[in-house]
Amino acid sequence: MSKRSEEDDGPSGLEITLFENGDEGSNFRTQNDPSAPFQRSNIVERRGAIDIRCTSTDIIHGHLKNGEGPATLIVYEFQFDPRKKARRIATVDIKISFTSEGDGELEVLKISPRGRMALECTSQQETITIGGQANAGVDVLGAELGSDWTWEKVVSRETTDATTVFGSIDLPDYRNYGPPSAASWTLLENQSLKNGVPAYLKTAVLLSRKQENEGFCGTFEIKTQVDLISRVSRLFGRTPKDDPVRYNPTLRSKGKLVDYDMDSLDDIDLQALSRVSFTNYES
Repeated sequence: MSKRSEEDDGPSGLEITLFENGDEGSNFRTQNDPSAPFQRSNIVERRGAIDIRCTSTDIIHGHLKNGEGPATLIVYEFQFDPRKKARRIATVDIKISFTSEGDGELEVLKISPRGRMALECTSQQETITIGGQANAGVDVLGAELGSDWTWEKVVSRETTDATTVFGSIDLPDYRNYGPPSAASWTLLENQSLKNGVPAYLKTAVLLSRKQENEGFCGTFEIKTQVDLISRVSRLFGRTPKDDPVRYNPTLRSKGKLVDYDMDSLDDIDLQALSRVSFTNYES
């Protein structure tokens, strides 16, 4: 018999803000509440030149198939918000690494979006002219007769560009063997339009767990390249000082997007849960 998740009062969230040197609030640290350390809703609250917010809208602890194989499905929403004029986000790199709090191995089985996704495709015609000069004469006893002439080669080609989202399942940074337990996404703006990356990204991750009730953690790393009118600066999330997000499979699941069959999470279409948009927020 299938089981369905229960709704929670609010989403849990992760907000990582990227700061230039000297930004007010850049040294603020958020920690787990000792009285409620798991799946906390308010993970980071920071404001700077650029804000990046990630909320976990759905956290479903269950099984892969027919009630067997412990698993967890998590849906994340990312928002990318420049807060200064004449500034846009040209690239974003996101990586989430999952680690067990015990001896059991974790494995990222599926993510969405995965692979390369092209949005807002554009094309333009380019013409390249290559020129040179030569002498068209006849050499007679060391004397050259004739005149110079020029030549040109015209090459026409059509170039295409697009806003790109790329997702992959990866090994974590701390080892180069074993099952992949990390997921990453990269967003690249359309270089022809130079209008920034999408403002909204919704991703889904399906994890396999070896132990039924063993907790695990998620650590987030976000990097972005911000293009200014006169220069391009690289802003990095500072060395993570905030506590990792702790997940507890014994807690009730939080599902808002669809009615989940918690006994067969592997049957859920993750692509239907993911979304990319240039608007700031979509429910």
